[in-house]
This record gives sequence, C-alpha cells and structure tokens, in this order.
Amino acid sequence: MSEIITATYNFLDTLDNSDLIKNLTKCKQKILKNKQILSLINDIKQEKDSNKLILKRKKIYENNDYKMYMKYYSELSLIILKINKKYTTYTKTKEHNCHE
Repeated sequence: MSEIITATYNFLDTLDNSDLIKNLTKCKQKILKNKQILSLINDIKQEKDSNKLILKRKKIYENNDYKMYMKYYSELSLIILKINKKYTTYTKTKEHNCHE
C-alpha cells in the first residue's frame, strides 16, 4: 500500500509543478487583477435573461486571460474526471456515492 501512497504523492507533486498548474495560476492571478472581468463574472452570475447571459459570456471570452484560464481549467477537470472514473472501477461504486 505504501507504494500507492508514494506514487500518489509523486503524482501530486508533479501536477503542482506542471506547466498546466503554473499557467492556470498565472491566468487566475491576471483575472483577479482585472476589475472589468471580475465585474462581468459577477454580472453573469446574477443574470436571469438568457439572451443577455449569452452576450455577456461571449464578451468575457474575448478576454485572452479568461479564455486561457478556462482552457487550463478544462484540462485539469479532464484529469480529475479520469482519476474519478478509474476510482469508481476499483471501488465498484457509482459516482458521488462513496459516502452513502
């Protein structure tokens, strides 16, 4: 079992030091410094009108930092999805039902 734990920590260290995480972090920091983008994100969260929501989402994707952040976020989400899928095959459980 210690081999699995060691390999898991090595994986996490590798992920922490990867270009994916570095780029994700850089983009996030740039977004957090951009008041216009933050304001637009808040507007999107509160928007009820579908047409206005689409327009605001299009506008936010014009920002390269946000676009790149979402690209890296999606890559990380895919990695996590693959890990979770493999985990469910080992435990023979349905997704999100591990604690039931």
